[in-house]
Amino acid sequence: MLLRIMQIADAPQNLDAMQYVIFQFDFKDYEQFILECPPGSIRFNNFLRVAVFCDNLGVLVDGGAAEPETVFELYPIPWTKMEPIVMGMRRELVWPDLFDYFEKLGRQYQKWWEPKAKKIKLPEPPKAEARPTMRPAARPTLVQATRLARPGVPVAARPGVPVAARPGAGVVKPAAKPAPKPAVKKSKPKKAAKKKR
Repeated sequence: MLLRIMQIADAPQNLDAMQYVIFQFDFKDYEQFILECPPGSIRFNNFLRVAVFCDNLGVLVDGGAAEPETVFELYPIPWTKMEPIVMGMRRELVWPDLFDYFEKLGRQYQKWWEPKAKKIKLPEPPKAEARPTMRPAARPTLVQATRLARPGVPVAARPGVPVAARPGAGVVKPAAKPAPKPAVKKSKPKKAAKKKR
């Protein structure tokens, strides 16, 4: 059973979905989530994949087919992250037990994780003295970047900034040579046709 669960979890679509929820998902409001991730979108589908997977895990744990501690050691249960969205779905769909085993599993996971988290010591960040401090190079403004990309083009005037104070002021674009006129063939005047008598 456990090997089959691991095989399902390791499917590429499920791995992508779990990575999205753990590393990128940051919605706290259901309405905002639905606006930015409408049903059918990749992010919405990723959310559903994780919710369904965790709900199924919850059913197996609740039924005694899998040990909770083993499941918790193998997989994070992101109920606290996903709870606001699930609650919004329950309201909108009028489905009060939607993902209820996921919720139950998530609450068990929190009780299991909190004492364990206190025992785990996180690595300390490297000391600031060990590394030389470097300031990032200033990024050019949009106007400067445009000027750098197209040398010789004068910077457009901005209200409140005198022309002389702007970098690159006074840059004059070289006058373009007039385009040569197309050659027109001169037609020879037609000779009047001689009338035959």
